[in-house]
Parts: sequence; C-alpha cells; structure tokens
Amino acid sequence: MTLKVLMMADTPADPNLGAAGTEVQTLRALQSIGVDVDAIWSDDLGRRIQHGNLHLLLELPRTYERAAVDALRRKEYDVIHANQPHGFRAARAVHRLSPRTAFIHRSHGFELNVEETLRPWRAMYGSEERGAIRRLASRVIAPLLARHSHAIAREADGHIVSSSLDAAFLHERLGVANERIAVIPQSAPEPYLRHDPPAMSEQRLRRVLHVAQLAFFKAPMISAAGINRLAAAERDLRFTWVCDRSSEQTIRALLTGEANERTEVRHWMSQEALRDTYDQHGIFLFPSFFEGFGKAFLEAMSRGLCVIAADTGAMHDIIDGRNGMLVPGNADELARVALAVIRDPGRASAMSAAAIGTARQYSWERTAREIAAFYRARIAARAAMGR
Repeated sequence: MTLKVLMMADTPADPNLGAAGTEVQTLRALQSIGVDVDAIWSDDLGRRIQHGNLHLLLELPRTYERAAVDALRRKEYDVIHANQPHGFRAARAVHRLSPRTAFIHRSHGFELNVEETLRPWRAMYGSEERGAIRRLASRVIAPLLARHSHAIAREADGHIVSSSLDAAFLHERLGVANERIAVIPQSAPEPYLRHDPPAMSEQRLRRVLHVAQLAFFKAPMISAAGINRLAAAERDLRFTWVCDRSSEQTIRALLTGEANERTEVRHWMSQEALRDTYDQHGIFLFPSFFEGFGKAFLEAMSRGLCVIAADTGAMHDIIDGRNGMLVPGNADELARVALAVIRDPGRASAMSAAAIGTARQYSWERTAREIAAFYRARIAARAAMGR
C-alpha cells in the first residue's frame, strides 16, 4: 500500500538551508521510493507575528492545527509529519478527526534539550547574540515554550530525531517510550557522494575550513580562538570561514591580526560551490555547543576532510577517533588536536579515507527508507490502539 504523507514545516522550501534543506531532501527522498507526499511550507502557513519566540508560542501551534485540519478535509493521510514541537495542537486535532492517522513529530534538535544544553555555555561565555531586554524576555517566554515540548512528547505517535542524545533526552527526561522514538541520520548531498574528492595532500592539509551561521550554539568564539592559536603555531596555514554576508564584520572582530590576514571569509553559496570549497581544504573545525545533527560535518567527511568536532549531535554517534576527532568545548584542545593531525600527513590520509568510507554509509535513500519503516510501525501501533 502506498503511504500517503503530509509534511508540514515552518521553513522555506530551500534545499540550501539547514533544517529547511533537510526537510526538502527528506521529501524528495520519500517520493523517490514511492511515498505519496504533500507538503506545507512557511509560505503556505503564513505568518503575522514577526518576533521569533512569540510566533512559536502564540501563532505556530494554531497555524499548524488549521493547516492539518484543512488538509484532512481534502484528503486522507496515513501520516502527518510536522517539524518542531509546536505541532501539539495539530496532533490532537488529527487524532480527533482521523483516528487512524499517525502524527509524527520531527526534531532537528529537540528545543528543550537545546536550551538545557546551552545554559552552562551561556553562563560561561554569555550570549553575544542577545541584549539584556531580549534575555529578560526569553526568561519569561522559555517556560511557556517548554510546555510545547512536554505537550508534543505526550501527543505525537512518534518522534524522529537525528542523534542518540536527543533520543535519550526524550526518553529519560520526558518519558517517551523508546518504540516511539527513531534516531534517523541524514546524509551529505548525493553529488558529494557520487564524485570522488581529491586525495589528501600537503597542500590541502595547510588549509583549514569552518562552515557555520553566526549563532551562539555554533560556538563562533571557540572557532575563532582556535584559528588564532593555529595561525600563531603554523605560519603557512590558511583559513576559510563560510557564513552569511552580514556576519563578516563580527567574525573579523573575533580574529587576531595575524589570523585575520590569513582568513578568507566566504558567503553562503550553492551546494556545488560549497563542495568545491570543501575540496580545497584538509581540516574542518566544528566545535558547536549543540547540534541536532550537524550536517556540515558529514558533508566535510564525504569530501575527505579531517573533521575536528564537538562531542554533540550526530558527531557523537558517527565520529569514532579513526574517521575524525571529538574534542571538548575549548579552543586550546581544538587547536592541539588539529595541529597533531596537520603535522602527521600519514595519519591525516588514513583519517581522510576513513571519513569518506563512513560518509558513504549514509544516503538520503537510507534516510527515506528508515523514515517510511518508522511511519508504518507507528501506523500499525495506532491501528492496534483502536481495536
């Protein structure tokens, strides 16, 4: 029987963005294996409240609910799949209107887990992205938003997360049964996997790359401090930082004079251009304080870079010391481990080959098949409840 699925995501349908790109790639992959998928994106949902947290708190739950109800009046679905925990009202409505339809919540980093994980890091470093008024407002809104996480934990028939750390949080902190949780990894873009990267070389090893938006959870202060230390330790290293255009000035302010001179800031680009950027580098720094999955590290591995990453997100599940390195959240250790790899070309070549082999174990087809299997299991569980 062909699965009929409605995907709802409060993101644009842009394959080049983080969570949005993941949802687009998932939709395409599900369709490629024969799943009948309709989609509702942010442009379809509409938005009146521009403030981010107030939109999530006051508007998105009802918007998701209306969209799901309208869709069910037009068509029967086996599954309604919603991105973010704010679909709890939609889950209740779906269960009321279509008891056999399974409601699946997909998280790209479970929001309550994000907040709890970042709290000690904010205390240590402060949040450069928020002023005093915004921090106060967030303290007021955060407990209200936390209710959404608890509500979706109760209401959803299943939860798709990208790392075992999010799964453990759902099970241990929110009491979600393990059978209602699926840890399903993502993939690098198919062209990254189809075309072999250049071999690791001395030239590649002298070039260090970081790809991330300028956001606190990405630990830009750690990345910048690590680059500063590397620049001081090795005079011929060159660095590239890929980010949005508006962030360049802030990034430059984090770098020392010497590191600034040897760092090129590149702005967001197409996946093809980003692949070429990966291929020009040998070391990838990714010291985020939190990731749901952290797709960039797997993109880097697929192109044979030696990844030095934080022990969070899917890096925790995939990087094993042979195909990349995990480090704690401090610049000294980030630079020390990176230098050890840079100064040992044989080790770097072996790590590069292992990284490519690991990345090729993951594909969007694999993601789609695992999601479809989870859908079917939760549909069957829902049917059994109705007997």
